[in-house]
Amino acid sequence: MQQTILNTLKDRYQQQSICIVQNDYKRILASDQTMSLHALYQLPLQASQTWLRLSPQEVVFPYTDFFIWMQGEASFDETEAYQFFQDQEMWINLLLDYDHKKQDDEFLYLLMHTAKTLASEMYQDDILEVVIQSVVEAVQFADTGFLFLYDSQIEKLLVQAAIGFREESYKKTRLKTGEGVSGRVFEKGEPIIINGKNDIRQAMNNMSPTNHRYYVEAIEHRQERYPDCMMSVPLRFQHETIGVLTIDSFEANAFFTDSDLLLLETLADHVAIVITHARLYKNERKKREAFEQTLQALRQEHERMQRTTDFHHRLTNIAARGEGAEAIVNTLKQTVPSPFIIYDALLQPYYMTEVAETKSLPPRFLHHPRVQDVMKTHKWQIIPLQEEKLIVLPIIGVESIWGFMCVWTEEDQLAKNDIVLFEYGATVLSLELTKEEAIQEAELRAKGELVEGILSGQSPSMLEVQASNLGLDLSDYYVMILGRLPSDGAEGMMPEHIKRSRREAVQFLENEVKKRDMNGIISMNRSYIFAMISFSEQAGKANARDQMKAFADTLNAMTLPIQLGIGRVYKHLSNVNQSYVDAEKCLELLGHNTDQRVISFINAGIYRFLLQHSNEELRLFIEDILGPLLQYDEKKNGELMKTLAAYVKYDKDLKTITDALNIHHNTLYYRVNRIQDILDMDVTNTDEWFNVQLAYHVYQFLNNHNR
Repeated sequence: MQQTILNTLKDRYQQQSICIVQNDYKRILASDQTMSLHALYQLPLQASQTWLRLSPQEVVFPYTDFFIWMQGEASFDETEAYQFFQDQEMWINLLLDYDHKKQDDEFLYLLMHTAKTLASEMYQDDILEVVIQSVVEAVQFADTGFLFLYDSQIEKLLVQAAIGFREESYKKTRLKTGEGVSGRVFEKGEPIIINGKNDIRQAMNNMSPTNHRYYVEAIEHRQERYPDCMMSVPLRFQHETIGVLTIDSFEANAFFTDSDLLLLETLADHVAIVITHARLYKNERKKREAFEQTLQALRQEHERMQRTTDFHHRLTNIAARGEGAEAIVNTLKQTVPSPFIIYDALLQPYYMTEVAETKSLPPRFLHHPRVQDVMKTHKWQIIPLQEEKLIVLPIIGVESIWGFMCVWTEEDQLAKNDIVLFEYGATVLSLELTKEEAIQEAELRAKGELVEGILSGQSPSMLEVQASNLGLDLSDYYVMILGRLPSDGAEGMMPEHIKRSRREAVQFLENEVKKRDMNGIISMNRSYIFAMISFSEQAGKANARDQMKAFADTLNAMTLPIQLGIGRVYKHLSNVNQSYVDAEKCLELLGHNTDQRVISFINAGIYRFLLQHSNEELRLFIEDILGPLLQYDEKKNGELMKTLAAYVKYDKDLKTITDALNIHHNTLYYRVNRIQDILDMDVTNTDEWFNVQLAYHVYQFLNNHNR
């Protein structure tokens, strides 16, 4: 219908372009091509005028509700044209009514479509981007836009969403109230429409240099610095302005009309509702999430507290029932999955979980500053490692730290509550170990008192009662074994470490005695670790001797750093003091012979001769046999005693002796002849050679003893 009217007018007046424009909305109702309304919008047209020539090619005919604009070079009678249009005014008004209804339908459709879009996306996190996108799509010619929201804390408008601009630039914008077009709209609460670059530039002149720079940077990708037209409307909710919606068009000859502004205002009311509800929903969601997080944290805390309480109850029950340290450690293992190892004061593993088998302590662990703090304060410490953390908890003994509980965990994996579990576990374990240690001490003390009573000559009646309590029979055969830590092993050791080593030796002897189904008591006193072994009277003394010989061989092969002296077998408990003396003499021999760990009086061989004579008697024996040779070597600073030592040690094996002394065999022959001459003896005489051998061994024994 519109095109028919336009074609009729063009055929009648032979013009290139003809437009019918509605006065109130300044809207092109019919046109044969896209026309710019900007110039016409500025004309002060009145219905009383007949016609108005704008230029040689342009003529405008104003009427009550519309005007007709024609452009072309063909001449025509303007008065006749005015009269013709006046005669066709009714039909043109029908066209206007039709177009107005069509416009209302489009307006309603756009509102419904946009409202539906916004309503469906209201609770999405990107609702503000959806808002600006939907508004730009709804308004004809619009291609860019900003959505400002007011921040009451800094009292400025912030760009919350935009389309067609660079985000890294517009996000920096901070508009004061009254600044720029959007700031002015927010301040006055009134919408504004601006057509034309110059007017827009003028309206933006009061922007701060900083905000203007951000605006310029945001449109650097465009050829035009300012849009051709723009509209800005306030966003209101319940009489409060919450922001501004500003729409632009950079399209050449674009023109926003009053109807566009009306559409934008109507959309703005809906947008304000959507934004407010989205804010409320977001705040409510944050509160709900915060509540859920709090609830989850409380639930986790409750679970941790419940686990802690259960753990405490379990450990308390274990301790009350006397199930021992191993049950405590197993309970801890089941409660906390982190790998851990329990070390004693000597850093010997007491217990470790399967996962912890590959773990190791840092170098110089006991000298680490944080471990030093653990030992001083008796409080746990964390040692950062390369890829994990090491938590060190002290296990406190009666007098000092019994050991350490070491827990390996990844970064931030072990909760503080879990550390509390380990701390409580270490405390209960300390109490249990202290109790076990006290029981062991009491047992050792009872055994020690029995031995001390025997050695001090306590009355047989009292000994019989004590022995019976320990499962011993007075009439059986008895052997005493005495042990001590080597001087080089004990030197420099802390008292607690020495005590622990001696207890390990006691445990070792108990295990070995138990393996052989032998009866006895193992304990220690200030001087020695001792084992008093008993053998049945019915089995006889020979059986006791045979078992002790085999036992001595086993002990000699041990790796434990301890020296053991074994006395002879004696019948009746009251004679144990004699075996005790034998064992002491064997220990004395071990002090001169560092190559051996165990000496049994039964197997002592030549040493039994040494043990049964005084030192004075032994010196007289040496003087009688080796005196002249010792005097000769002292005067001549000779090598004859050294040669004699090799001759005795290698039992006259000439080849071995010359290799050991690194001398020629002729030299050896000469030295042996000199020894025979000085001592007035013959090495081929069995009796004489035996006396020389024995004298040399006594000489070695006394020299080592006096060293």
